Amino acid sequence: MQITLTDVAKKAETSVSTVSRALDGHPAISSETIERVRQIADDMRYRRVRSQRRANPAKGVLAGRTIGLLSLGLDQSLVSMPVTTEAFRGAQDALVEAGAKSHVFHMPDLSQLPVGFRTDRMDGLILTGPKFPQFAAASDTPALKQLRQLPTVWVVCDPPKAWGDSVVAADFEVGYGAAERLVASGHRNLAFLNPVPDNLMFARREDGFLSAARRLGVDVKCFCRSPAAGWHLPIETPLVAFEPVQLLVDQILASQPRRTAIFAASDSVAALVYCALGIRGLRVGHDISVIAANNTPGLLSVPYPHLATFDIQARTMGTVSVRQLATQISDKQGDKHIPIQVVLKPSFIPGESVCVLADSGSTQGR
Repeated sequence: MQITLTDVAKKAETSVSTVSRALDGHPAISSETIERVRQIADDMRYRRVRSQRRANPAKGVLAGRTIGLLSLGLDQSLVSMPVTTEAFRGAQDALVEAGAKSHVFHMPDLSQLPVGFRTDRMDGLILTGPKFPQFAAASDTPALKQLRQLPTVWVVCDPPKAWGDSVVAADFEVGYGAAERLVASGHRNLAFLNPVPDNLMFARREDGFLSAARRLGVDVKCFCRSPAAGWHLPIETPLVAFEPVQLLVDQILASQPRRTAIFAASDSVAALVYCALGIRGLRVGHDISVIAANNTPGLLSVPYPHLATFDIQARTMGTVSVRQLATQISDKQGDKHIPIQVVLKPSFIPGESVCVLADSGSTQGR
């Protein structure tokens, strides 16, 4: 049986892209990791043969090409957010398997291309950006006009006036599913908490939550911070601050009839909700329920009780974006590509943060 790069990555407990770069002695990879990966590869008798990669359906289109992964209009601190990082990692791994080269750039200023970035050296782009209305007003720049000339796929977020294809989460379905889960657990007085109403992703989740709650005949109220008049690009951290969340939690607790469950716009918002409730002596999953979305890597192991959330498949988005880019490049060669949006269905991750009320008729609390 032939050993593949994926086999080595599993044994080394790291990504395919890291293994590939380690075997190449890439300067971004530590000497310890390079030595460890090379030793594992030798022990497994892995040999880097070009024909090994041809099984990938994108191989014939992307092999030998150079693909740029860019974040647009985001402060560096937001680029490192786990969901974005996971999506880019998924894309990088898929590009390695397809035999393509990838380079990551950050472009916080939409009027200026990143240092070292040249469109004539790129065969395609995988982009992400802020899902804020302000992007549309700031996107008419000569720099972005250059980017528009290249085959493009947006991943996780496709801002207003985005071009090309996109691979995103079914945010309406996330909100809809959150309401269904809460109602199934016996909750009849629901709250949606959003400290960043300008975020169009959060707004879409709110739409889904309200739609399901009203269809199911339960009482639902939205608690949102007033839209900020001063948002400007690049969008900077912290997008979500504790004080606004704390004020919204106080409004929820004072609401009549009493809210028994909160749908937080994201896991990061939910983490702050946990803190606000804890300060007030309330126990999540006992005194009040909390549900969220994103399945943020590294975050869900921190709060207790464990957060019930929806996995939006961030890494898979990255993988699918590469496949979509290959399709777009292939179609473009025949001048027949029609831009499409690929929407990935979320999956529910149970947690102890949602309690079952006595009148739910359910036997489980998640």
